[in-house]
Amino acid sequence: MFRDVVADRGLMTWRELMLAVAAGVASAAIGQLMGRTVHTIWPIPASGSIAVALPRAVILLIVLLRVRHFGALTAAGVAELSAKLAICSGALMPWSVVVPLLANFAGDVLWAGLRQIPGRRMRLMLTGCGLCTARAMIALLFWGLAGMPLAKPLPEHLLAMLSCIVVVNAVLGAIAGLLVSGLMKPAQPGDKE
Repeated sequence: MFRDVVADRGLMTWRELMLAVAAGVASAAIGQLMGRTVHTIWPIPASGSIAVALPRAVILLIVLLRVRHFGALTAAGVAELSAKLAICSGALMPWSVVVPLLANFAGDVLWAGLRQIPGRRMRLMLTGCGLCTARAMIALLFWGLAGMPLAKPLPEHLLAMLSCIVVVNAVLGAIAGLLVSGLMKPAQPGDKE
């Protein structure tokens, strides 16, 4: 199935590639402005993702509907990484390089894997949910592996707070899918619910 999804799509056009790049740059800008602000106010790992999840997921899901090729989100992840490096002049945590790529690739795989679901709305909601959840969980995984100090002093119920952050990301991703399904008209007759 996966091979068929990749094979029948061909290469992206320049216009589609530029759309993916624009989405990646927008994701980086949103992350720097909104995500860093929330993280400064509430210094818990992945806390900034709460502010960023909905707008980022809306942008990326629109790209999935407009760029009908496997790898559109991964291309957006590469563009996001490049924009972050340009904005931060290389002063990034190591996992900041990996998280956008892995999470967006997971989104590409999920979108392709959910192809058999007949309703576009449900497919968008599940993809948005998976995309946001993957991003938060991958960031937390790398944060934990790096052994970075969390917040000082350590809050009492840290695990519960981190779990809530992941759940909020999942819900916001599903809401993004619902919003995009209502905003965007089906590109092909077969996409109608």
